[in-house]
Formats: sequence, structure tokens, C-alpha cells
Amino acid sequence: MAVERCGDACRAFARLIQVLQGRGRPMAQTAENIHEQYPLDGAALRLATDGTPKLIGLECADCGTRAFPPAPVCPECMSENVRDFELSDSGSLYTWSVVHVAPKGWNVPYIAGYVDLPESVRVFAHIVGVDAVDLEMDMAVTLTTTVVGADENGTVESYAFTPAMG
Repeated sequence: MAVERCGDACRAFARLIQVLQGRGRPMAQTAENIHEQYPLDGAALRLATDGTPKLIGLECADCGTRAFPPAPVCPECMSENVRDFELSDSGSLYTWSVVHVAPKGWNVPYIAGYVDLPESVRVFAHIVGVDAVDLEMDMAVTLTTTVVGADENGTVESYAFTPAMG
């Protein structure tokens, strides 16, 4: 009843809570499935026919917010009036850290960082193809894919960024 009285904002918030809780599934069930294998080609990433990765972001038609990864509700205004859009495949390195402890099966050490894209979206990703000592803030980087580890089903692949050539 309370949701009916407060309108669209409350419905959007209730939907966000469902999403955060595993799209309506009990949290325990979600936790049990946390290591499910998800294909590299999914809601946040699409592979072109030539295998080139493309990140997919969210754009809110109500407030104009752009975000990554896509979600059913806008993280800024809670509107469900969102659409997917293709993000640029290049950006600049905002910050990074070398990670020495990771989940079982992940390759360590690895570099994790934030990349700023031209669409004013900041993406968290692995940084590959470079030693940490050679990284610089605002360094140009491009989208790629990489193997981040392995599980009982084989290798686990994800999107990543690597220094731009030239």
C-alpha cells in the first residue's frame, strides 16, 4: 500500500531492491549461484561478429544520466525509463591498484582500475598488457578482453583495458 501512495519513485526503488537482491530471488539462493558461469557476451558486453568487444551502458530518458553497467532502473533518479547504449572503446585511466589477494581461481597479482570514457561514464576493469610501474594517470587505454582466472568450468574471461598504441 505504501508503494501505491508514493508513486513512480517508490515503485522504481522497490524494483531496484529486487534487482540488488538477485532479481527477486531469495538472497541465499543468489549467494549459492554467485559462481555461475556467465558468458562474456551479455547485458554489459557484446561481441561484434569479428569478436571485437563493445561495452553497453545505460542512459536514462528522464534525467539524462549515463552509467555502466546497464540496469533496469536509473541509479540517479530511479526511473525505469532507461535504454541501453554502446559505450566508446577507448578512454583514459583514472586510477589503479595492484591486487594481490583475489577469489579462488583468479590470476594474481592483477591490476584493477577505473577508466573514464568520453560519455562521462567511469568503468571498473582489469588493466592488462602493462606493468603497474608504467601506468600514468590519464593514460589513453582501449577496450579488450582477457582471461581473469579459472573455475571448475574452465577459463573465466572478462572485459579489460590496455594502453592505447601510439
